[in-house]
Amino acid sequence: MRIIDRFHPQRRRELQTALDAGLVLLRGEVSLLEPPLLYPLTLLSFLLLLIGLAGFGALAVLVLSWRSLHGWSVGRADLVHLLVWLAVSSVVYLVLLPLHELLHGLVFRFWGGRPYYGMRLPVALYCGARHQLFWRNQYLTVGLAPCLVLSLLLALLMWCWPAVAPYLVLAGAGHLSGCAGDLLAIWLLLRYPSRLCIEDTETGFRVWEIFPLLLDSDSVTRTN
Repeated sequence: MRIIDRFHPQRRRELQTALDAGLVLLRGEVSLLEPPLLYPLTLLSFLLLLIGLAGFGALAVLVLSWRSLHGWSVGRADLVHLLVWLAVSSVVYLVLLPLHELLHGLVFRFWGGRPYYGMRLPVALYCGARHQLFWRNQYLTVGLAPCLVLSLLLALLMWCWPAVAPYLVLAGAGHLSGCAGDLLAIWLLLRYPSRLCIEDTETGFRVWEIFPLLLDSDSVTRTN
């Protein structure tokens, strides 16, 4: 494994030396896709779906009520509108999936990491960073970025172009629901001190503590 810290090269070198020397302790390992976290993850995903439907739906109603639009009105619905709405919403949701993973990857790269991308059929995309250790707070930004950026972007699009608002409600709620794993990981990581390092895994993460001071003390002893 290698330490990732683009903005503190001296500290990165010291920690890498300690890591290579084996001065590291595994403080925790989490798999979000296995019991006992699979049930709360599913529940959180459902709750986020409801929150997304309520939040984006309320915003859509607000902008449609505020601006009178030809072809759309609050309370109007027919089969054609419903089918078009479902089709466009599905397309928007599918577009959000790679954007979500791309944002993970961009933040990984911002800190100096090397992300990789993959796909699990039918439409489960993922982004990871094998054999790389990030500071806890760096890893938190990786997890939070897609949820925050894409949710704000959808809300901004709905506000600026009300004509697209109805098509973004379901897609936005679906994307927010899909952020459950990221948000659960963030909540779990907040229990650990910020000095610890996080290793990304395909199903969760590992938490490591590195002891560079022990290496320095040993070096001083050998020198004397």
